[in-house]
Amino acid sequence: MRSTTPVSPMRFFALTFILSWLIWVPLDLSHFGIAFNIPEATSNIVRLLGVLMPAASALILTRLMGGRGATRGLWARLVLWRVNWRWWMAAVIGQPALLVVAALFTNLISDSKITPEPLVPVSAFIVNVIMLLIATLGEEIGWRGVALPSLQQKNSALKSSVILGLLWGIWHIPFWLLLDTFDQFGIGYLGLNLLFVVPLTFYITWFFNHSQHSLLLPVMLHLTFNIVNTILLPVTLNITAFLVFGILEWIVMFFILPHLEVQQSKVLHPVSQQPQENTHA
Repeated sequence: MRSTTPVSPMRFFALTFILSWLIWVPLDLSHFGIAFNIPEATSNIVRLLGVLMPAASALILTRLMGGRGATRGLWARLVLWRVNWRWWMAAVIGQPALLVVAALFTNLISDSKITPEPLVPVSAFIVNVIMLLIATLGEEIGWRGVALPSLQQKNSALKSSVILGLLWGIWHIPFWLLLDTFDQFGIGYLGLNLLFVVPLTFYITWFFNHSQHSLLLPVMLHLTFNIVNTILLPVTLNITAFLVFGILEWIVMFFILPHLEVQQSKVLHPVSQQPQENTHA
């Protein structure tokens, strides 16, 4: 089952890029000593606001173009949890499993070993998870809440994934420039992130299209990936492991390519309607 949205892809991407980059570009100029003089401590906080702009764009445009009904439908997909358990497994376990495999393989072939992060106090862990959840919602309400359904209204799942994957990656670039990992690894770090984001987009499209366009599942994938990668097993901080992880993503992508689409005979459900519960994929 598919959802539709009253928001055009062009309007969504334009507003999202404008809002996010208006925050990030001045921070980049300050970070590299080109203009402004924003303290790093301030930059580290302000830059997180840019991550929320996809959701802001999605909610603003959905309300303007579709009214309250469309907005309610968007929120309803965020709590649509009754889908086949296989898609829950794909959303929650797939990326952490790839991170673990990448870490193990890297430890076999490289002298730069990846080890689990030291345990942190429960309170600190909870705070980190809450912050990651807010950032995840800020992205996924936009990318999978509006952008992907909007693209798929006139394009195939394959073409939609290519467009979204490239734009999702490009959108991140000013943010990635602010990270310590870019200062450490340079331009190659941007390439590795793009190498990872594009096939990940295909992976999300795959289970998204088979789980009634539930927005909850992409949120859980994004959140579990961030928890494992930033708090438990920092694979993307190791250049070799990051490369291995990206290659694994592409291998998985080629396996799922034939399965991106769902049967077109299934009923389409507009975003302005409450998603129906269905336990079948």
